[in-house]
Amino acid sequence: MARFHVRDTFAINDKAFFVLAGFVIEGEIAAGMLIRMPFNATTMMTADIDHIQNIARPDGDVICLCIRCTTPEEVTLWEALKIKDRTVEIIPAT
Repeated sequence: MARFHVRDTFAINDKAFFVLAGFVIEGEIAAGMLIRMPFNATTMMTADIDHIQNIARPDGDVICLCIRCTTPEEVTLWEALKIKDRTVEIIPAT
């Protein structure tokens, strides 16, 4: 299992994608893997990583995990979760 620290989140391409930008803490991450976010001991949400983009910035490289959204409401849900400054787990798809 890999772990990823989310520094920032945002929507791109007219809200077709929701992006978790940050850096890998451990493991390897690839498109097709799942982002796993537990809310408590019994409730968890997962999302497919559609693709990954690397962005070079003056303050260090940033990895963007991109989640494809099918509706604007889906992006609104992701934004409401306020995932910034949080570590999430990345697991292989089953």
